[in-house]
Amino acid sequence: MTAQELKNSILQLAVQGKLVPQCKEDEPASELLKRIEQEKSTLIKAGIIKKYKELSTLSADDCPFDIPESWIWMKLGDMCQLLDGVKRRGEKHPYLEAKYLRGKVDATILNEGKFVEKGTRLILVDGENSGEVFNSTQDGYMGSTFKVLFFPQVLSEEYVLYFLLFKRTAFRNNKTGAAIPHLNKELFFNMPFPIPPLAEQERIVAKIEELMPLVEEYGKAEEQLTKLNAEFPDKLRKSILQQAVQGKLTER
Repeated sequence: MTAQELKNSILQLAVQGKLVPQCKEDEPASELLKRIEQEKSTLIKAGIIKKYKELSTLSADDCPFDIPESWIWMKLGDMCQLLDGVKRRGEKHPYLEAKYLRGKVDATILNEGKFVEKGTRLILVDGENSGEVFNSTQDGYMGSTFKVLFFPQVLSEEYVLYFLLFKRTAFRNNKTGAAIPHLNKELFFNMPFPIPPLAEQERIVAKIEELMPLVEEYGKAEEQLTKLNAEFPDKLRKSILQQAVQGKLTER
C-alpha cells in the first residue's frame, strides 16, 4: 500500500464512521441540522449567502455506503455554496492566484478585483486541479479560477475540508469542458455528504491529525525504498564488473 492509498483509506474510514467510536452521549446530527438551518437563515437575510432550497435528508438508497444511526446524509450543495468575493476598487492588494498561493510566483498587485479576507477558503473551479481547496493567507483579490467556499460555521471546518480532500480525485476525474476543464458543479452540489454529530466530527479530525504525520513518515520511507530499488540494478551491475576486472568474480 502506498502512502497515498493509506491516506485515502484513513479518510474513507473517517467519513464512513469507522475511524473513531460513536458515543451515545453525543447530540445526534439531526439536532445539529436545526442549528445549521438557523445560521443559514440569518446569513440569507443579511444577503451574505444565496437562498437555499428547503433542506431534506437523503434516503439510504441514494447514498454510497451505510453510516451510523446518529449521522445524517445531506447533499453537499445543501451545506456548501460557491460564492464570489466582494468587488472593490481603489485599494492595492495582491492577486491571489493558485501559483501565488502555492508560493511559486511573486505577488501581482492590483487596484481592483473581487476582495477576500485573510483566512477565506477558496476552491479552484477552473483548471486541471479543480476541486482543490486553498486558504487565503492574506487579504487580496481572488484569482479568476477561484470561488469562495462557504459552509456553515456550526460544522467542523476541518471535517468538511477532509471530506473534500477525500473526494478530490472524483472532482478531478469528472471535470467538464474541453479547452478549459471546470469543476463539475452538478457532481459537487449533488454529492452525498455524511454528517456526524459535532462532537464526533471533532474526534474524527483529531484522529486524522494524529495519523497524518505517521503517513508522512511512511511516505518518506516509501520514497527511499523506491529510490533504492531503482538504483540497485545499476549498483549491482557496477559491483559485478568491478569484481570481474579485479579477478574476484570466479574462483582460480
